[in-house]
Amino acid sequence: MSAEGADGQDLGLLLVAAQEGHRASYAAFLRAAVPLIRAVGRGKLARPADLEDFVQDTLLAIHQALPTFQPGRPVGPWLGTIARNRLSDALRRTYRRRAVETEFDEGLADTVAEPEADTPPAIALGPLLSQLPERQRVAIDMLKVQGMSLKEASDASGVSIGALKVAVHRGIAGLRHLLRKEEDHG
Repeated sequence: MSAEGADGQDLGLLLVAAQEGHRASYAAFLRAAVPLIRAVGRGKLARPADLEDFVQDTLLAIHQALPTFQPGRPVGPWLGTIARNRLSDALRRTYRRRAVETEFDEGLADTVAEPEADTPPAIALGPLLSQLPERQRVAIDMLKVQGMSLKEASDASGVSIGALKVAVHRGIAGLRHLLRKEEDHG
């Protein structure tokens, strides 16, 4: 790992200044360290999201290890050790995830029957929705059926965002209760 940062500033000087509480030096150090960290993970982490998670995890580890840096010592080995340790953790997570995930077989989609779409969910829930109090029914209709944002639904109904959230929560709980009741009797 190179110990030279942006504009040729020595990362060691930036890191020592960061240890002394200089925020601008710390920010400059982190900006200079990100490409170095990314280079450690590039090629080993296949998914871009995994690489970015690794970079963020390493930055957090650097923040936690900041007091352990000894002024006068080279920054490259210190930074490289932290990055390699975080990379090992990231690779373990990746391998664990791969062990439980399976690749989607495009040909498999042709063998699965299409679900019957006789009635859209809103119509199928209609009789149950009609049993809910009006405020809950309107909130569920606007937010869940019509797909309005909380702000749009609040503006349209004149009800506060908090009250809409409560109404939807209570309405969904009421629908669950009604569905259980229907299953028990059906």
